Amino acid sequence: MKGLVSLLLGALIVISGAWAHAVELLGEPQVVAAKDSATISWKTDVACGTRLQYGLNAAQLTQRADGPVTAEHQVILSGLVTGTTYHYSVGSARQKLATGTFTTGAPAAAENQPSMVRRVLDALLPEQKTALESPAPPTRQTWGNISTLQDHFDRHGRDFASKSPDDYAAQAWRLLQRARAESLPMKIDPTDGTLRIFDPKTRAFAAYNREGRTKTFFKPESPTYWQRQPGRPAKPSDIRFSSR
Repeated sequence: MKGLVSLLLGALIVISGAWAHAVELLGEPQVVAAKDSATISWKTDVACGTRLQYGLNAAQLTQRADGPVTAEHQVILSGLVTGTTYHYSVGSARQKLATGTFTTGAPAAAENQPSMVRRVLDALLPEQKTALESPAPPTRQTWGNISTLQDHFDRHGRDFASKSPDDYAAQAWRLLQRARAESLPMKIDPTDGTLRIFDPKTRAFAAYNREGRTKTFFKPESPTYWQRQPGRPAKPSDIRFSSR
């Protein structure tokens, strides 16, 4: 009897050890920090729960953000203190996979001083500056399925105080330009090429087809809506729209 108990205990220890080490981190966590927010992304070899703990002291990560079960994890933190260094750890409820730090952007030195992003764009990317400041192209060039525009405007136009369907479509187009210039959180769905964008400050969400035309544009009510969206995290350099 004692031998059987010892055998079972040994098996449980082996199983527990295997479970504890079943998840592995693929690469280093990626952090995009803004003035008062940050987006932390990481990948694991298998799907598991998403947990990020953070705080001002590495020994006291007292704040927590959880997400869905997935292999491509992303957490967006908002309401952070500007010009502050935060410590964080990523993993799941069962396992801590990595730790790190990030610093939110410093306050602007002067109210009217251009941001670093704006200065770089002005110096190196005048065509991007023009896209941000010029009027939006005609709606038929920016909206994917023009027959759906009125319905989207009726349901979501009030989210952006849009004056008309054309104004609503133009605002969706401008979000895409700003996301590419300011590196807002983005995901690309490899199944159909859909690009999804989220602005943590305004809570604006939009999806664009593989030609870069808007599919939908609104402000989700759920605080975890963005984390539950499919697709891999993307950078502006990853975006390559196809032409019809």
